[in-house]
Amino acid sequence: MDMAAPTVPYRTTAPTLPESDGHEDGSSGGMVLLDRWCLIADLPNASTGVGTTSTGLRIQATFHPARPPLLSRFCVHCPGLDFRRVAPKIIASDADLVLLCVPVNPDSIANARGLDYFVYRPRAHRLDLLPNPHPVYLHDSMTALLSRQDGAWYAVAALGLGPPVYKGGAPISWDFYLHLYRSTSSSKGWTSKRLSVTEFIRDKFIPIPASVDRLYHETGKTITVGGEGGTVAWVDLWRGIFLCDVLDEFPALRDIPLPCPARSNRDLFLIQYDPSYFRDVTISRNRDSIKYIEMEMWSPKEPMNTTSTPVSYVDCVLNNTRKSQVIRDDWKATTWSMPMPVIGSSCEHWHRDCEVGVKDITLGASNPCRSNLSFSEIVEMFKELPMVNPTISMDDDVVYLLSRTSPSPMDKLHVVFAIDVRKRTLQGLTKLDVQPQNSVCMVTLCTSEICRYLRNITGNFSTLAIHHLVFLHVTICMNAMLAIFKI
Repeated sequence: MDMAAPTVPYRTTAPTLPESDGHEDGSSGGMVLLDRWCLIADLPNASTGVGTTSTGLRIQATFHPARPPLLSRFCVHCPGLDFRRVAPKIIASDADLVLLCVPVNPDSIANARGLDYFVYRPRAHRLDLLPNPHPVYLHDSMTALLSRQDGAWYAVAALGLGPPVYKGGAPISWDFYLHLYRSTSSSKGWTSKRLSVTEFIRDKFIPIPASVDRLYHETGKTITVGGEGGTVAWVDLWRGIFLCDVLDEFPALRDIPLPCPARSNRDLFLIQYDPSYFRDVTISRNRDSIKYIEMEMWSPKEPMNTTSTPVSYVDCVLNNTRKSQVIRDDWKATTWSMPMPVIGSSCEHWHRDCEVGVKDITLGASNPCRSNLSFSEIVEMFKELPMVNPTISMDDDVVYLLSRTSPSPMDKLHVVFAIDVRKRTLQGLTKLDVQPQNSVCMVTLCTSEICRYLRNITGNFSTLAIHHLVFLHVTICMNAMLAIFKI
């Protein structure tokens, strides 16, 4: 597991942070985008929470909402800490609570001792410092926050990896560890429980050749489902989902396989390419279904492979045939859903919802695009740009795609496109404020339900009326994104 935290551009002052102007008309669909990396700025408002670091320093965090597709941001102010190497970041969110990670010792960020974890509680104007989990390291993508009893107490749950257990040279179980903190616990500390998977369900549906070395489950995203048992979904975007009621006395992992990789993505799966460029999973807002999307992307310069392709993924693996015959024409997206509560552990419960390609999308002049680009520029941009990092909405059929304009004169311009895959229309776009560093440009976005709970806070939040928000996590590493189209 890579425990090194990535560096980000250091900002001593924040750019203009527009406050939300309300969503009463419902025109934005309730989506609020939040920059996962916090800004370093002293810009307090009615949401500011205050706490104390493990080193005794006063620290404050402030939420600055903005109407989507503009970015909402968190500002962190702690004059005694040096954030030039690593900035504070958002790890997880549930209801109005947000889990923040703050580096208090930049020289020790590879282990938990160099990091402080705070739960931001805006209605109480507090930052609660959690007990340090050392020697456990909380991996960002494997950690969830659960708000309980309207924020009266909360829990933090993280999944850890254990070694596989072998018998006769063959694995008989995969071990994991559930690390749990409850704010109501009398011990005020972390507990750990061993969880084992002995029935390899996803191996039956998405087998891996013996030559491919990978773990049974590699978490790329964690989703708080909630409910009485505090259900958390740990998502391996290539193979499946672990569901676990983390607050039960005897929690257990339940394995839900994802649909098999699309034909043009099978090679990428077998070489263990980052699946977040092609796939996403979320839970519907009312928790009645799991939603999944997969994109297939091709370079228009890449010739079509005429090698015959087996009908199924299983045939492809068993026959050791990895070449795919696909139409080389930009991208295609397919969405699926599975009703909840989930019955059984079969891929057969996934239902194909929508399928749309780039040429199917209608671009109307009335689309609400948050951009000063002309309509002709928008049309040309959408046709020519590669799209990555699909993120599917919790509430409707909108999918958010990230791209980067190229070449000049619009170089360095990063854009989020909102597409309704059922209506096959472009709903809008927005430019992102991105500053490149060392030729690698990374943008990381997420969201929180926080605004839904802040209507009664006075000041800048008095006009904020949002019925729901969606988790959105999109990451772009430019070098990796361009490499996709060289495969």
